[in-house]
Amino acid sequence: MQFTLNRRSTVPMYRQLAAELREQIVSGAMAEGYRLPPERELASRLEVNRTTVLQAYQQLKDEGLIASKVGKGTFVLPLQHIETARIPVVRHEPIDEEPKPSVVRPPWSVLFSDYSNRFTYHDIASAERAQRGDTIIDFATGSPNPADIPDDLLRSVSIEAFESREFDGQPESPIEGFDELRALLAEHMSTRGVQCDVRNVMVLSGSEQGIDLIVRAFVNPGDCVLVEQSTFFPALQTFRSADARIIGVPVDEHGMRTDLLDGYCARFRPKLIYTVPTFQNPTGTTLPPERRSELIDVARRYQCLIVEDDAYGDLWYGGESSDAHRPILLKGMENAGYVMYLSTFSKTVTSGLRTGWVVADPHVINRLAALRRMVDQHTSTSSQRICLELLKEGLVAEHLRGLIKTYRIRRDAAIAALERYAPDEVYWTVPAGGYYIWVSLPDGVRSLDVLESCRSQGVTFMPGSVFDVDEMDDSHIRLNFVRPDAADIDTGIRIIGETIAQM
Repeated sequence: MQFTLNRRSTVPMYRQLAAELREQIVSGAMAEGYRLPPERELASRLEVNRTTVLQAYQQLKDEGLIASKVGKGTFVLPLQHIETARIPVVRHEPIDEEPKPSVVRPPWSVLFSDYSNRFTYHDIASAERAQRGDTIIDFATGSPNPADIPDDLLRSVSIEAFESREFDGQPESPIEGFDELRALLAEHMSTRGVQCDVRNVMVLSGSEQGIDLIVRAFVNPGDCVLVEQSTFFPALQTFRSADARIIGVPVDEHGMRTDLLDGYCARFRPKLIYTVPTFQNPTGTTLPPERRSELIDVARRYQCLIVEDDAYGDLWYGGESSDAHRPILLKGMENAGYVMYLSTFSKTVTSGLRTGWVVADPHVINRLAALRRMVDQHTSTSSQRICLELLKEGLVAEHLRGLIKTYRIRRDAAIAALERYAPDEVYWTVPAGGYYIWVSLPDGVRSLDVLESCRSQGVTFMPGSVFDVDEMDDSHIRLNFVRPDAADIDTGIRIIGETIAQM
């Protein structure tokens, strides 16, 4: 059984595999009763994720070509079954016999749109279910620990916002957001070295909406988008949905290899460069100033735009008294309009506050606002009012100071636990801020195997393949050190370290 999978194709790998299997079944090369290889075995043989094989098998099951039997395997169905699965057959049953109802499932893989089929469906749902238990030590979820949000923070602010006269008499928000909030966000950006005004700011329903709108505004099918080789996976999904050509740029302990960018841009002529340069998700790395300058210079030379995703930039653990070494925003280094900046309150205030913002040239803001009418009319009025009160009263800055102290302690505890329990062949980043530690596994140890074993022991994290452009990275894991309770960090990392050592 031979397969030819094109890893450079824009067609998802699972659809390529399903197409090859379908051809062999329909042609008779795989006869009735033929037993297909187990998912894990075939995935290993093809050097793809097990999820890819699972998705391909599920597509063929939906089409009525194969079926699985518990404990026995997956088999090719008889031709008669295949035919009747596609076309319901009406039979005239004898009057004295009770008719047996037949159920023909819709052919989902055929009915779903090409748009939705471009997504890669990771096992996120089962991961989330695994993370809901009270006994789970959760290094996986990409959000803060709810216990770190003071009970009275949003309650008191919400009461003030809803009782204010301005709120009572306020008409619905402009699509770009309330001018007062936009002005406060522009002021907030000035503390990070970005000079902008209301015309440069649009309030969003979370920064992921900004990625979606930017893609709608700039990316045509087939356009190239450069990203870090491992990056924020919802951004990858958005680029795939636009049928973009996604190219991963190699990274090292300092982030994107900008010394390679000139060659990548000359060869692929990208429309966008998407980057998380500060406390990157998932690697935790921070791009040094010289690389930031190089990135901007390359973008200018090749006339491509930069999307700077800065969800974690306010969570810097470098020092309390001086900002001298705090990472400089790309948007603060460039004023011609090549950089579009995104951020959010969901990583710093609370994950339930789905409010973000984009800072860009007014031409871009106007175009994004026009496109947004197809998605929603504006960010929730109440959410905007809450953010307005938080910024006016200086509560965001005060809250951040407390979070930074708490998260620095958890980062140091996680690093100390890795030093204590991880085998010598394991390496990891030491982030200067943000949420994540990126752990490199020893040769021959697969992240999905480690995850499966750790879940059975009450610990969960994210495997590297979820973030990889080619979905091939099985040698890294991502740990969110801010999510677990401080008391659980040592225990959780001990279990991970012991599991890796056993493998």
